[in-house]
Amino acid sequence: MRKIFTNEKMEAEDKKERRYFKLYHNLKAAAGPVCHLLFGIKKEDELRLPKEPCLVIVNHTCYFDPLIVAMSVDQPIRFVAGENLLRHRLAAFLAVDVFRSIPCSKGKMNAGVILEISRSLKAGHYVCMFAEGNITYNGATAPLAPVNGKLFRTLQCTVVTVSVAGAYQVLPRWSSRLCRGHVSAQQKGVYTKEMLHNMTPEEIVTRINQDLYMEQLAAETEKSSHRSAKGIRYVLYACPECGALGKIRGKGSKIHCQGCGKVWEYDGSGKIEGGRFRTIWKWNRWQMEFVRELVEGDVNIRISDLNARLFRIADDHKRYLCESGTLILSRAKLSVGKYVLPLEKISRMDTRNKGILLFSTNNEDYYEVSVRKGFSGLMYKTFFEALKEISSCRRDDREHEESGTILKL
Repeated sequence: MRKIFTNEKMEAEDKKERRYFKLYHNLKAAAGPVCHLLFGIKKEDELRLPKEPCLVIVNHTCYFDPLIVAMSVDQPIRFVAGENLLRHRLAAFLAVDVFRSIPCSKGKMNAGVILEISRSLKAGHYVCMFAEGNITYNGATAPLAPVNGKLFRTLQCTVVTVSVAGAYQVLPRWSSRLCRGHVSAQQKGVYTKEMLHNMTPEEIVTRINQDLYMEQLAAETEKSSHRSAKGIRYVLYACPECGALGKIRGKGSKIHCQGCGKVWEYDGSGKIEGGRFRTIWKWNRWQMEFVRELVEGDVNIRISDLNARLFRIADDHKRYLCESGTLILSRAKLSVGKYVLPLEKISRMDTRNKGILLFSTNNEDYYEVSVRKGFSGLMYKTFFEALKEISSCRRDDREHEESGTILKL
């Protein structure tokens, strides 16, 4: 009886596998003309991945990156995708049942995801993951954390790095307008498991960062995409003229601050005229440093937004409303209405879509905070990281002073 059950299970898996391959190739063929029209992807631009299953690491530049990668490789490939897709029945069916995606929660450690990636590779599948974990806001590739080096060694497989260029101009994360452009996926490096075994985790991450790092700025485009500045508030939240937070707005070709009235010209492809910073990337670099200076200099620093809603994300990926009210982030805590959580109990914070805030606690509870349209979750994430970093530095200094006192005694 057990053998019959095992055979039935294997037949069901084989049937699911055949359906996956058939649907994958059919949909890829149907999407080909559209991708050529929007992104300029051609058949001859296909990547040549190794024959054995491998882990493909890609920089994350826009929402269409999975489609761009899928159109650029000949083999079916499984993607590590955000778990928020599973909250919608149709999206969950397409992502998991049809395309066999591996769900991953942003802002939360995912041991189960690592196990599923390992199983997929051993089963003979190609797996693609966007190691940054999130789409870039400013066009620059975020560096990988050192822990990723240990992960790539643990998986014991070939790692291939692929750099997607041009997609940020087609649809930057903060915008809702899709523009035509030329997008390419370029294979950068191939690292066998033997090569990875002979490298330290730090060396692995350094090499991959060098392969993937890119600043997709206006200087790389030959002509303007005539994109509106609408939505720029999701990425630019600090005014370099008056220092106001959450007052930057965009409309047409204008970027303006509601605090001091300063106006900048935006040319549609990433260049900014009339101020200290010529690109979104440079402005964003400045505001990150600005936030750190605020956090270091003001012990009572806090940011807040009205009409926030706090949801708990359950294991079944459904959202359950916990509290609503004013969102406040300070040096000591994060609160929404009557819900209060000490900052030291928050382990990670991230964003999804344009500005929805996500965070996980030390005991692996997972939450989402949504506010009004135009809310900058990036600002809260930047403040949180600055607060945690400075708190960690001060704690290390205290421990160092205490150990020094003991030695003197």
